[in-house]
Amino acid sequence: MAEAKQKKLPKGITLRADGLYMGRFSYYGERHTLYDKDLKVLMKKMDDLRYELEHGLYAKESVITVNDWFHTWIKEYKKPTVKQGTVGVYEDTFDSYIKEPFGKKKLKDLRPEQIQNLYNTLYSQGFSRNTIELVSVVLSGMYKQAYKNQKIRMNPVPLATLPKMSERQERRVLSKEEQEIFIQASKNHKYYYTFELALSTGMRSGEIRGLEWKDIDFQNKIIHVQGTLVQNKYGFYKDSPKTQSSYRDIPMLDNVYTLLKERKKEQAEHKMLFASEWKPHEGLENLVVTTNTGRPLGKAYLNNAIDTITRKIQKTRPDFKEFSIHSMRHTFATRCIENSMEPQVLKAILGHSKLSMTMDLYAHVLPDTKSMEIQKIAGLFQTQRVS
Repeated sequence: MAEAKQKKLPKGITLRADGLYMGRFSYYGERHTLYDKDLKVLMKKMDDLRYELEHGLYAKESVITVNDWFHTWIKEYKKPTVKQGTVGVYEDTFDSYIKEPFGKKKLKDLRPEQIQNLYNTLYSQGFSRNTIELVSVVLSGMYKQAYKNQKIRMNPVPLATLPKMSERQERRVLSKEEQEIFIQASKNHKYYYTFELALSTGMRSGEIRGLEWKDIDFQNKIIHVQGTLVQNKYGFYKDSPKTQSSYRDIPMLDNVYTLLKERKKEQAEHKMLFASEWKPHEGLENLVVTTNTGRPLGKAYLNNAIDTITRKIQKTRPDFKEFSIHSMRHTFATRCIENSMEPQVLKAILGHSKLSMTMDLYAHVLPDTKSMEIQKIAGLFQTQRVS
């Protein structure tokens, strides 16, 4: 029976013992072999390949692995074009989520359903929208470049679909009362000055932790935001700000001026107290925000400290909700909006690249502010009713 079936097959196609159809043909002395379990699909593949060969469209697929291509992509295409911090994020994402399931596979062999399975697995394990989107960004970037370089004949990434994830949570903003409660509760914490600094300047966590004393102009009461502290598997380093507009000068409020003067004095005392144990990170010897021994602060430090203080507050105020250091930036912006700061001014202070980002904050202003603002036009309608 098998022999009879073999005789009916088109020239160059045979049926293997494992049930797969194998098609072979030669083009200018080079043999090409294709496989498929469906005869019609295999015949189409062969026709398509012949067409590509005849019209100069064919590029022999590379046997490079996903892992090897990722490192080539990072070195040759990303490091020269994006910030060092972005490269670090890509490397961390690859090492954490992509390397184990795909790293040893050949670049050309990765299938859409395998990528789909990775997305679905991460989703079922409770990973955030940001994490899954980052995985997709890395895979998409490296595969787009591989396709451009003719390393692969098909890019499988667009054929996978990100799981439908819940909407991003509304940004957490402290009310005036909550802000006062937290400030009072954190007074004796060793990183209290960072919280007041965040709530009084709207600076990002990395910008605060990356501040150097040369950035503090006491004479003119200005903070020069010149960079951001980055931490990856290799350690700490100072990177350029998030965007060009993130380079900015922030006027010091009186409380910030006093706060930083006190911090400078405190740090000098720590240097004397810890003496030989004071060991700053190379290249980051003049940071404003440090541990007691002069080391940079990791990105989790401040959030962990906020969690500790919040739990203390919740003992008497169980309705006090958790928040992060980034919430302080939104809280600062909200206080500015409540006090009628112009959008363009707030944009400059926050270092937003687009006015639409600032206006989005105005759209999320606290309910009591909305109520007060709308009352400004109440008189218009009262006049109309009387007339």
